[in-house]
Amino acid sequence: MAPQFYRVAALIAVAVLAGCGGGAGDDRTLIDRIASSSNVAPNEFAVLPQKPLVLPDDLTALPEPVPGATSRADLTPNADALRALSGQDGRAAPIGSDNALLATVGAGQARPDIRAVLAAEDAAYREDNRGLPLDRLLGRVTERDIYEDELLDPEAELRRLRAQGVWVPQLPAEQ
Repeated sequence: MAPQFYRVAALIAVAVLAGCGGGAGDDRTLIDRIASSSNVAPNEFAVLPQKPLVLPDDLTALPEPVPGATSRADLTPNADALRALSGQDGRAAPIGSDNALLATVGAGQARPDIRAVLAAEDAAYREDNRGLPLDRLLGRVTERDIYEDELLDPEAELRRLRAQGVWVPQLPAEQ
């Protein structure tokens, strides 16, 4: 009787363990997959489009290279954005109507070390919110588990703002 009991217990244990694994139906989100693949968050500002290569009209009249000088192929995102928005080269002074907007948003008042400050605050938050103990034991803690309390429900926020009398546009229809 005892060997029969051990066989049944072993079959139950195998079935339970087989049900714990993820498979083709793994429903983790992309952010969860990225977060579990490395501990370094991707830098969304590191991806910049490259300027096209320009072939000069006369290859024999190329200027001498100067160490440290800028190249026409170097990226200049601030100048490119200014040129795209204003149609002018160089730094243009803000027009009078923009001063109120710039003052309201605190232009020029951002901390230069803001990324380091946010990284330190995030590390402290992650230390206090590490996920459920069993998930930590099994190595299955996801970004959603850590930041669950920080997620914003758009419909609840829409209702809250409308109850305060704030005009907000309608949410797009779900598809």
